Amino acid sequence: MRSIFLRAAATAALPILLAAPAFAAQPLLPAGGHDQVPTRLATLPAPQGAFERKPVSFAWALDPTLALTNTPPFLAESREYWLTVQGRELQQGVTLPMSAPNALVRVSPAAGATALRADELSVSLQGRRLDIAHSADAEALRRAGMDASAGTQVLRLGSGSGPGRAILQAPRAQGRYVIHVFEPDSPVVLHARADRSQALAGEPMQVAVAASGRGAGALRASALLVGPDGSSRPVTVRSTPDGRQVAAFQLPTRAVSAPGLWELQVFANVGEIPRDARTAFAVAQPTARLAGSYALDASRLRVSLPVQAASPGRYEARGTLYATAPDGSLRPVSEAHAAAWMEAGSGTLVLQFPREHLPAGYGAPFELRQLELNDQTRLGKLELRERAARF
Repeated sequence: MRSIFLRAAATAALPILLAAPAFAAQPLLPAGGHDQVPTRLATLPAPQGAFERKPVSFAWALDPTLALTNTPPFLAESREYWLTVQGRELQQGVTLPMSAPNALVRVSPAAGATALRADELSVSLQGRRLDIAHSADAEALRRAGMDASAGTQVLRLGSGSGPGRAILQAPRAQGRYVIHVFEPDSPVVLHARADRSQALAGEPMQVAVAASGRGAGALRASALLVGPDGSSRPVTVRSTPDGRQVAAFQLPTRAVSAPGLWELQVFANVGEIPRDARTAFAVAQPTARLAGSYALDASRLRVSLPVQAASPGRYEARGTLYATAPDGSLRPVSEAHAAAWMEAGSGTLVLQFPREHLPAGYGAPFELRQLELNDQTRLGKLELRERAARF
């Protein structure tokens, strides 16, 4: 009788609970070391243009037998370097350190500089003139789909080329030239990897710098942080106690109106061999953030996420629901997205995970993982939590 009474009481209370205007708020799990959580908010005007104002939400089932993986930040690998020289330097001969045969040397005249033919360029090594295995001018490069400025010449070094200090010479050079040396067969490689692919304005970042390959000598490097608008500032590359080299810097807090990625350009010498690398990452202004809590409708697997918006815009939340499998492990079963236009102030985005996405035998406890908040109007990733909630 007692169990019948309890079931009846629970059944009677259910409509009241479901009809309640809100569910008790619970805090999100503490942010992890790799999470991105805004510590400040930026007030910006709404971007110009026509943006969708209608709320939208959708979800799809995931195969729980397939593990989800995170893509690591891009690893830049370089076997190349650039030089900017004056015509008088080319007339006398410019030194090009080499570590391997078959290098490609590209010579591009700046505005107003004299365009040079391939037969007006010579490369020597240890006093011997090197054979040019192949050459291509700007027209040939464009036909091959490459972006080449007028007057550009590319030389592929042939027999006799190899490690050493090659000399590039052009007696008729006048003006300024950019020289690009690419050694596809070189064992000396410069590596650069940012600690994350996206960041928030005003936050610290790090880019690890390293060199590898047979014959790689001591690494000496400097760097330049370049914004999408072309602005730049120098960044120091320092050695860490564990022997690594790291470029650590603070991203500017100001907004950059020009679209595009930020770059850290690394200029290094690996022993006597120059190497240049660049790695790119997205930087967003923190126009909104999750309020740090969520409300759960467990019967419908509905997660409501309060949002603090400092700037008007269209904001999107997305997350992955993990359910407990019959063997006790947590597996991904559903992904949900929700987006809506918000004015400055408080708003809510709701992730709805349909119960029919649960495979047979899967159930509580659940975890909400890979929770993101994105600014769709400014194409920025604002918040990322690997593990956001457990219920």
